[in-house]
Amino acid sequence: MAIKGDLAQIYAGWPIKVNNCNIAVSQPSVKDICAFGEDNFLMGVQIFTGIERTVSPIKEGNSRLAMLEDFQVLMVILNEDDNLKRDMLEFFKLIFPEYNVRFDPGCISFLIGDSKRIVGQINPMNFEEFKNTLQMLFLPKGSESTQDYNPANDAAARIAEKLKRGNQIRQQLALEEDKGTGSLFTNYVSILSVGMNISLESLFNYTPFQLYDTFIRYGKKVAFDLYQKIATTPMMDVSKMKEPDNWMDNLY
Repeated sequence: MAIKGDLAQIYAGWPIKVNNCNIAVSQPSVKDICAFGEDNFLMGVQIFTGIERTVSPIKEGNSRLAMLEDFQVLMVILNEDDNLKRDMLEFFKLIFPEYNVRFDPGCISFLIGDSKRIVGQINPMNFEEFKNTLQMLFLPKGSESTQDYNPANDAAARIAEKLKRGNQIRQQLALEEDKGTGSLFTNYVSILSVGMNISLESLFNYTPFQLYDTFIRYGKKVAFDLYQKIATTPMMDVSKMKEPDNWMDNLY
């Protein structure tokens, strides 16, 4: 999987610069996200990373909006729905704690302190960079190597499917309470805590990227160790098994 930017900075949990936007996304810990609200956090991420799904119901049957780019339609939605606007501003406070964020016509502006000077912007020309940064930092990796061990992909998909409630705009963009979804981060933390004998407290202090990365590495080690155990056991045949990649190989 390709990583844009300095992998060491991402892995260390530093704020990550968004190319062409002149802003940097902070990486909250899993504990911080749980305090904010996991569902609210995932909804915020999904609204931007799954923007096509977010705006398509709004564009259908509206010839004026259908002519606009997805990001422009999203800005129309944010400016018309006060509840959603409030939720997204709270989401931005979590991932942009150093900035004051303002939703302007056609763009998202970033200011520092009491200054009214705009220091960065998200607009139609650089939105893909912002979208890709959110996906890289906050969503589970979807490569083939992680599918068997990834308990969060389906949960994230269900969250995207459950965007509803309120008026027509709000109905497509709010997260319905789902008693059966469970917790994305709890699944990761619980498995790694038992499998790797790491304290829950330590894992909750990981960033999402660190947690996903550790889970991928752990899954590869389990598969590699199992294959090696079978391969070195007398009378066992691994000729029909595919040898897994070395768990210490570069993931990116």
